[in-house]
Amino acid sequence: MPGIDFTPAARTSSKNYSYFFRKTLLALIGVLSLWTAAAASGNVGAKPADAPSRYARGLLWKIEKPGVAPSYLLGTIHSDDPRVTTLPAPVARAFDGSKRFVMEALIDGDGLVRMAQAMYFNDGRTLEQVIGKPLYEQTLKALAARGVPAQNVEKQKPWAAMMALSIPPLKTGEYLDLILEQRAARQGKAVSGLETMDEQIAVFNDLPLPDQVALLRETVASQADFDKELEGLLQAYLARDLAALAELSAKHAPGEERMYRTVMDRLLIRRNARMAGRMHPYLDEGGSFIAVGAAHLPGRTGLLNRIEEAGYRVISVY
Repeated sequence: MPGIDFTPAARTSSKNYSYFFRKTLLALIGVLSLWTAAAASGNVGAKPADAPSRYARGLLWKIEKPGVAPSYLLGTIHSDDPRVTTLPAPVARAFDGSKRFVMEALIDGDGLVRMAQAMYFNDGRTLEQVIGKPLYEQTLKALAARGVPAQNVEKQKPWAAMMALSIPPLKTGEYLDLILEQRAARQGKAVSGLETMDEQIAVFNDLPLPDQVALLRETVASQADFDKELEGLLQAYLARDLAALAELSAKHAPGEERMYRTVMDRLLIRRNARMAGRMHPYLDEGGSFIAVGAAHLPGRTGLLNRIEEAGYRVISVY
C-alpha cells in the first residue's frame, strides 16, 4: 500500500501511525454504537418505544447470580469528551472493586495493521472508480472541511472514507474505552475483549460495495448536521436516557429499507448474540466490569434482556 510501512520496525517506532489507526478503529466502534442505537428496540425497523421500559434508563447495571460475586455492565459512548470520560462516583466504585475489565475489543498492534490493510483496495481499483467522480469530489471536500488528511484516499474503500468522516473532533485524544483500559492496567486487572478486531472490522469491510457506497453517500450528505447531532447524542447519554439515545440515533441509520435491515442485522442482532454468549464465563466467574456501547443494552435482543433470560438478575445502579 502506498505511503504506509508495515514492517515490524515501523509498527513499533511510529507512534503517529499507531495513533491514527487506533483512532480510526475507535471511530469504527463509535459508528457501530451510533447506528446500533437506531435499532435498540431489538427489532430492526421497530420504534425505540417498543423496547422493554425497564431498560429505558441507566448506564451502569449490576448483574447478580446466587453463589458468585456480582459483575457490572456499563453502557459507554465512544467519545473523548471530558463530560463522558470523567467517571461518575458509582461507576468508579464498581470499576475499582472489580477484578477483571472486559471491553468490546482489545486493540493490539497486529490488529491495527490488519485494519489498515483492510481499508485499502489491493487490486488496482480506486475510490473514484468505485463511487464515481461526483461523490469522490464531494468526499474530498467533506474531508477537507473536517480537517481530515486525505493522504492515500484514492486507494481507500468506501467504508474507510466513511470512517474518516465519522471521527468526532478531538478534544483530548483519550477515549472513554482507552481510559478504562488504562485504569485497569494501573490496577493490575485482567483485561479481556468480547470481540476480535477482525470481527469488528468485518462489519463494514464485508458489506457489498454498493452498500458501502450508499453509506458513504449518506455520511457525506449528513456532514452539515454532524456536530449538532453528536451533541444531541451526548446530551441523551449524559442524562442516562437510553430511549432518547435510540430515538436520536435513528437519524444515523441508513435510509433505504433493505440496506437498513442488512446493516442493522450486522451491527446489532448478530453482535449482541455473540457478545452475550461470550459474557457468560465472566458472569459465572463473578467480579467483572464489562463496558460496551450503550446501544447494545436495551431492547428485546439487547444484552440486558439476554442476560436476564440466561438466569441472571439485572439491577440499574446509575
